[in-house]
Amino acid sequence: MDIDIQQLRLLTVLAEEGNLSRAADKLFMSQSAASHILAKLRQRLDDPLFVKTRMGMEPSPLTLSLLPDLQKGLNSIEMALSRAKPFNPVLDAKTFNVAAVDYFEFFALPQLVPVLEKEAPNVRIAIEILPEKRQRERLESGDIEMIISVDQPSTVPKYYQRYDWLDDPLVGIVAEGSHLPEALTLKQFLETPHIHLPNASTDPIDDWLLQQHQARQIAMIVQSYAIGGMVTAKSSYLMCVPSRIATSLLTMLPLRQVALPDGVPPLKLSLTTHHRFDNQDSVQWLIRQILTLK
Repeated sequence: MDIDIQQLRLLTVLAEEGNLSRAADKLFMSQSAASHILAKLRQRLDDPLFVKTRMGMEPSPLTLSLLPDLQKGLNSIEMALSRAKPFNPVLDAKTFNVAAVDYFEFFALPQLVPVLEKEAPNVRIAIEILPEKRQRERLESGDIEMIISVDQPSTVPKYYQRYDWLDDPLVGIVAEGSHLPEALTLKQFLETPHIHLPNASTDPIDDWLLQQHQARQIAMIVQSYAIGGMVTAKSSYLMCVPSRIATSLLTMLPLRQVALPDGVPPLKLSLTTHHRFDNQDSVQWLIRQILTLK
């Protein structure tokens, strides 16, 4: 049966995304090309493979039965090919799938772009925002190469490898016209409503406050520093952000920086890989690029 790897990869990605357009984007192909591939597979396998429902594109029973073996096979092929020759970023094409917090997109990606354009023109990075449990599942299956997250004081499973990336002090940002002083007391910090960006299941500030039997007022929860900064600039709210992020936001928006109360812990970030996959030259190359960003 004449079926190539790209066609099989479409089945696995479409099962994850439930949407043909998003699956095509992830595979860096047009939607029409993805639709053509799916039509060919339907004809060759004599099965609908995916059916449109109100929940999206749902896999047929045949597809569900094929997916576990397909994913294992694709992972094995990619691992075998990666060992066949050393990774050459100048020549080799590679897509890195990375589960990351917003910090990585905001701070690291702009710095990585010049490196990719100059030294790795055929390398692509695809960022995924996933819940913690899903991150681990996809890391263990090889669907993502690494997780970049807020470090938590927990034991890393023996088959994971965690790399310390960086520590970034937390500061406050407020609108330029805010009445808040340049340095906040704990009382002012607690009385001011906060805009919050959840980066992990536990938050260093909330954990610190809990130890003092205190809690802050969360007025709004956002999913990116950029949106949080825009809202802060038009409100009387306070947003706690890493210092490197604050530096960028202050150049883009009418904001000013304030010092947080003494004792607020820094944000610690780490990079996690799986031992099954992190010995690949390509993965080690990307790890080196990220760890040099400070």
